[in-house]
Amino acid sequence: MINSDVHAMRLSKLAADEADCQRLQIPHRFMHMSALSPSTRDSHAARSGGLFTADEVKEWLAKDDNSVGCKCLFVLVLVDEAGNPRSPTLVQKLISARDNFFALRNQSS
Repeated sequence: MINSDVHAMRLSKLAADEADCQRLQIPHRFMHMSALSPSTRDSHAARSGGLFTADEVKEWLAKDDNSVGCKCLFVLVLVDEAGNPRSPTLVQKLISARDNFFALRNQSS
């Protein structure tokens, strides 16, 4: 039950952020933030730091069992007209954390 409540809350926030940005005509994407915990699935970690449209996020969550037990967040990121993040440092930090997560996981395998 908790998982379905979290999933509903995640979709509600995504829809509200998307509607606000559309109404205000603000270029944006949603950054995937994986928990990068010991139980994180590789497919979730691999997307961490990636920028996606709201539709891409919803499609990914609906596919397979991606929403089941998912601890990921989808954070609104403002982008320029070319789709580049206006705060590239934050995105780069997540990408570095993701790469470190995989490096540590591969060492312990």
